[in-house]
Amino acid sequence: MKDAMAEPIPPPDPPPHLRLPDFPLPPYRFVPGLNPHPFRHPDGHMYTDGSAPAEETWDPAVAWESDRAWLRGMDLFDHRFYWEAHEAWEAIWHSVPRDDPYAELLQGLIQAAAFLLKQHMGHEAAAARLRSVCLGRLEDVQERCGSPWKGVGLDRQIAALQRGTDDPWPLLG
Repeated sequence: MKDAMAEPIPPPDPPPHLRLPDFPLPPYRFVPGLNPHPFRHPDGHMYTDGSAPAEETWDPAVAWESDRAWLRGMDLFDHRFYWEAHEAWEAIWHSVPRDDPYAELLQGLIQAAAFLLKQHMGHEAAAARLRSVCLGRLEDVQERCGSPWKGVGLDRQIAALQRGTDDPWPLLG
């Protein structure tokens, strides 16, 4: 197992465009054991009182192209803020009906972010389980909705996740 304590996640070079340029990225990419926990530690980049941030209300009437919570998750993911992307998408996922393919897309991307973080940390067994589950979800969404869907190039995302360590930093778009 590699020592993630000494390895932050590197920033992308060149960085992809921000979908929400008015919403700055956090000052660091959270890696457990390396950085302060974002909302539990007083030095965390999302800290208020140590409790989880309040979740935004998701409005199904808002098109994905205008959904700031969805786009924020996409920006965080593409800029390798995997823990933060997971948190952003989970807040939406809690509000989406479970039979909606959007719920499956969100869950697949949440698991993809967790897979990439576990892979980076050298937790191979956990990463392999997450990769398998997220691939199944994303493949199902692609079969049901096509690619791209909601701005995610599912075909490219699935191929990158299948390559795993050969392509450790996939982009969504």
